[in-house]
Amino acid sequence: MNATEPDLSARWKRFAEAHWGREPAAVPFAPGLGPERVYGVVAASCAPPAEDAPGIRFATATQGRLRDAGPLLPGGDDPDPDTYRDRLARQLGGSGWLLSARQPLWRDFELWVRVRELVSGLWQAVGWPTLPVSAELALGERCAGRDAPAPRPGSFALTWVLGGTMTVRLWPEHTGTEYQLAAAAGDLLYWPAGCRHLDHYLERCTTLRIVVPARRAAALTHVRGFVADRMQDNPAYAGTPDTLPFPPPAGPDGEIGAAGPVAGTGRLFARIAADQSTARELRVSWAARRSAAGLEPAPPPRPAVPLEPGLRVRASAELLRIPDGPGRAVWAANGHTLEVEGAGPERVRKRLRSGVALTIGELGSGSRMSAGALIPLLSDLHRLRAIELVDGNGAA
Repeated sequence: MNATEPDLSARWKRFAEAHWGREPAAVPFAPGLGPERVYGVVAASCAPPAEDAPGIRFATATQGRLRDAGPLLPGGDDPDPDTYRDRLARQLGGSGWLLSARQPLWRDFELWVRVRELVSGLWQAVGWPTLPVSAELALGERCAGRDAPAPRPGSFALTWVLGGTMTVRLWPEHTGTEYQLAAAAGDLLYWPAGCRHLDHYLERCTTLRIVVPARRAAALTHVRGFVADRMQDNPAYAGTPDTLPFPPPAGPDGEIGAAGPVAGTGRLFARIAADQSTARELRVSWAARRSAAGLEPAPPPRPAVPLEPGLRVRASAELLRIPDGPGRAVWAANGHTLEVEGAGPERVRKRLRSGVALTIGELGSGSRMSAGALIPLLSDLHRLRAIELVDGNGAA
């Protein structure tokens, strides 16, 4: 069922109070997402050359996961999910199959926004994830997921059944209780961290799954990758490791230290990790993640369009702000960030927050910004989809 935002927030609050962090559950919770829109994103993810991407998986009930699904993936002759399912039924002789796409939402901004709004209600009730969450879209027909229960010791999962039916067997850690949850279109399956699971996609099943890291140790991989990326850009990291004799030469005191290239890499890692610029970049990336409700990667910015003072604009997304030093700030919207400086941009942000459509000229006079400074700012906001152009009737 479709719900207004207050109703959605109330439903999430009741869900969190009854189930969050306690035990697996299956509850009615229609997200308002259609299988047809989801299929379009999955099909786009499978288009050449994306079929070789690690995020695409195809399996059959008899052969398991196929390394090269080739003609079994959606193609130009499969305009909708029913056509695709009927073709596979003929090609596979009625055998079951499962197609999944990991992190595909960035391909469709409108779908990405719908999912972000959906999960934001939960984050408002339980807290916002500080690490990226994983989104997966799947289509299946009488096929189990992996051959063996899949361990998920450090994450919890939310699975919406958008069409068809499915069951999930769960083995929670530290308990002797085995759960089997069943769900049909319009239901939500939830299990907390510490569950192994085995999915079984039944008739004409389509799902959206959100998996969220639930242990502090998950931040290690994130920070390590972040620092390693910065090390790659450092001149001290260039070149190849030296070769050394063994045993390595001793120092004047007879002590043998760590191999020079390895020790140097460790010092560089520690120096970059402790640098204030690293802390700033982590802070800025958190602002971007908060504006995306954890759904990364975010859709890319749209192409720039020419703006002029007579055009009318209106806010179309929440514009978050974090201080970034004297007179400076970072704005975040739709998973992207923008650096601003001075009091003028803040006056613009406050006027945009009203949700009223204003001409660019009105924004300039109200914020005391010249057109030469204001139009580039609004152009950036429009590319990030934080504002939209509207006509005289207020229509986008």
